[in-house]
Order: sequence, then structure tokens, then C-alpha cells
Amino acid sequence: MHKKFFVIVLITTTLLFSMDEPDQIQKPKSQPLQLQTTLGFTLTAGNSDTRILTIDSDIKKPFERFIYYTKFNLAYGTSKYGNGPRIETTNNWTISTRIDWFTTDKRKSYLFISTGLSGNKFRGYWSRRNVQLGAGYNFFYNIDTLKLKIGLGVDYSKDNLVVSGSSDDEIFFALLKPEFEIIFNKNIKFGNNANCFVDFQQFENYRINSQTYLNFKITNRFAVSFNFTLNYDNKPRMIPEIGETGKPTGKLILAKPADKIFNIGISISV
Repeated sequence: MHKKFFVIVLITTTLLFSMDEPDQIQKPKSQPLQLQTTLGFTLTAGNSDTRILTIDSDIKKPFERFIYYTKFNLAYGTSKYGNGPRIETTNNWTISTRIDWFTTDKRKSYLFISTGLSGNKFRGYWSRRNVQLGAGYNFFYNIDTLKLKIGLGVDYSKDNLVVSGSSDDEIFFALLKPEFEIIFNKNIKFGNNANCFVDFQQFENYRINSQTYLNFKITNRFAVSFNFTLNYDNKPRMIPEIGETGKPTGKLILAKPADKIFNIGISISV
């Protein structure tokens, strides 16, 4: 079964890649290390008083033949129901690295490899390790104001479950990685990055991790950022039920299938 996954990647790579015409080769410009960190905060009131702090940090280093990425995300939140105590309701984090290696000098098609480590106890896993391998295509490689990249590949994921034995902890997924960004002018840009997973053996088992952003640049280093993050799991894990007092009730329940966080933050670029 595992051999079929790599055959799919090989066939996809062969179909996507093409050689450049000699007179069309464009040497990429040298670019420095790029670092962007966004600090966000969410407040809600009503049935519950909720506070969520988010930190997103992205490092990007372009080289002549490849681009290296590192990303770190953290979301921590508490809620208070009525006159009860304030309890922890959000605690998730992710760190990942990725390399896009271009197969042509025009930087249209590329191979990617990515590794990641994440945790979200309210989604049923203390930690999740994953490795991704695949190929992609950059559709607007010669347009500075528009980016559309589509990646196809496989993802191997292994979970350290909160409730051991409650579900599969090791899964191979088919992977779709769409990325797009529109730069309206030098001060405004809008985009989305997503990872879509489908279990090779159970098609009804799928996941979507998506981040949508709208940035308004204030200065060369500071920007206001509106972000919406969606993490959806069609087959959520089992977790211990936590009462409004913050203590376990002794029951097991299914985790909510989706984490949805909207925040407004300040982005700092270096």
C-alpha cells in the first residue's frame, strides 16, 4: 500500500514538470531572510467570557534553487461561564519546516518536503508528528501581484492520543496544498494557505487546516492583520469531558470537529 503512495507522487511529478526554453530562463534575484511575527488577541462576551491570545511567526529564506520555510503558531485561551471560575478552553500549537525545490529555472514546478509537530489536547491529541512529500506548480510565477500554487502529495501523521486506543493514531493521507495571495497595492494584500487531507483507506476521514489573512501595511515593518484560522477534522478524537468548574466529569466525549479563531493583530516584519 505504501508503495502506491510514492508511485502517485512520482506520476504527479512527471506530469507537472517541464523544461524551460533556453531564452526564457530567468535567474532569481538574491533575497534576504524574511521574518514576520503576528500578535493577536480575541475577546468575546455573551454566554461565556472568552479570551484568546495568538502568536504566528513565519521565516522564509529564498535561495537560487529552493526556498526554506519555518512556521510557528500558538493559540491559548480561557473562558468563564456565568459566575464560575475561568478555565482553559484553547491550547494548540504548531511548528513546521518546509523546503520547496524548483525543478526549472523559471521556478514554475517544484518538489516539496515538510515536517511538523503540533499539539491540541482539546482536539484529542497531546502531540501530532507528520511528514509531507509531494510536487507542486506555481501558476503565476512571473506576476509579482498574484500568487497561486497547488501542491499534491502524501502526508504521514502519527498522534499521541489523549485517550489511548480510542481511534487510529497512524494514518496516511492524500494531500492537497493550495496557496494564493493577491497584492492589491503596496499596502494591502489578501491570501489563504490550506492543507487538505483525505485518508487513503477511509475517504470519509478528512481534515482541513486553513488560514485566511488580510494585511494593511502601516510602515515598512508594521501592519494590521485580520486573520481567520479553521482547523476541521471530520472524525474528531475522544476527549475527557470538562465541566464548567474546570474539573473532569469522568465521561468521554467527542471533541468538537472544528477550531475557528478570528483575531486582529499587529504584524512585525524584519
